Amino acid sequence: MKLVDRYIIRNFLFNYLLAFMVLVGMYILLDLIVNFDQFTRANPDASLGAWMSFWGLLAEITSFYLYRTLVIFQQIAGVIPLLAAGFTMVRMTRQRELTALLASGVSLYRLAVPIIICAIGFSLLVVVDQEVLMPRFVGELLRSHGSLTEAEVQPTPIYFLPESDHSLVLASRYNPQKRKLYQVRIIERNKAGVPTARIVAKTAIWHSHIGEGLMQGGWVMHDVIEYDQKHTFAPDETPVPVKSMVYYTPLNPHQLRLIFEKKAVDYLSTSQVNNLMLNSPPSTRLRLQKIMYVRFSQIVMNFLMLLIGIPFLLTREPSKLVGNMLYCTVVSGLCFVATFVCFQLAGTMLSPLVGAWLPVLIFAPVAIAMLDLIQT
Repeated sequence: MKLVDRYIIRNFLFNYLLAFMVLVGMYILLDLIVNFDQFTRANPDASLGAWMSFWGLLAEITSFYLYRTLVIFQQIAGVIPLLAAGFTMVRMTRQRELTALLASGVSLYRLAVPIIICAIGFSLLVVVDQEVLMPRFVGELLRSHGSLTEAEVQPTPIYFLPESDHSLVLASRYNPQKRKLYQVRIIERNKAGVPTARIVAKTAIWHSHIGEGLMQGGWVMHDVIEYDQKHTFAPDETPVPVKSMVYYTPLNPHQLRLIFEKKAVDYLSTSQVNNLMLNSPPSTRLRLQKIMYVRFSQIVMNFLMLLIGIPFLLTREPSKLVGNMLYCTVVSGLCFVATFVCFQLAGTMLSPLVGAWLPVLIFAPVAIAMLDLIQT
């Protein structure tokens, strides 16, 4: 590695860290201003005096945003390299270093190589963040502002929740701490959606040690009554409930938690999302497919945005650098908006695969054309 490469990499890393701190700091500051009252209401040390209350509040805010930084980095990872590259080029231009390098015969393409290599390295950090760090701290990432512990799912009713075997599950409420369903109704259906039987139970408790294979774990149901659609009871006939039975289903407490806390799926690793998708009903499978495709296409788009924006920053005329940075901001903004629209259409008007990778197909030729316009 030549001296000029080390110099550019050192400047780029410094500017990358600076841009990261500025963007994350602005994000946290704005979010804290909006949600500060939630932290103050949840502070448990308020009765211990003003000094203890202050330190308790500070510790709660620090803990919350320390984990939240993992999510913030995932959201701004595409902007940081472009800002760092802009700061690096501006600094080298102002100190006449870029002019000296060009006068010695160094190509502009050659100057862009260290920046592109560093950007690839930081793209790998995004993968590590998504696949390793965020799945380890799902509970902390689901915390609401001012929540003192991990996200708690309150007892929640379940309405016509479809399963992979076409049946529908209803329950008056679900207690995640006890892993218990109350007033359970299961409507079994065939592939055409026609009800074939019903199961009614007073309660159902999840046990993970029963069953085997794909059906590892099941719901132990108490006071169960089974209704066959072909059999109807007389008005004066009272069905006798079964004391208990085991109902095997892919629907487990982990999936229920993900359903109630929908954002949790975004924090899971790809293997976890894939396992969840295998046992999910068709109604939720499209969303899970979209999440899997988007998280990989987003990394590619972050790199393409850098390739589209960096030709504006590599210029032989220093007087045009400020104007080129404005053009770079506009073009990168349009690229970001178009990518966002395609991602939103994925799984609705477009298939998850098409919606996720359509921006790559559109902007990859644009990136190649922009690199070709650099006047070396």
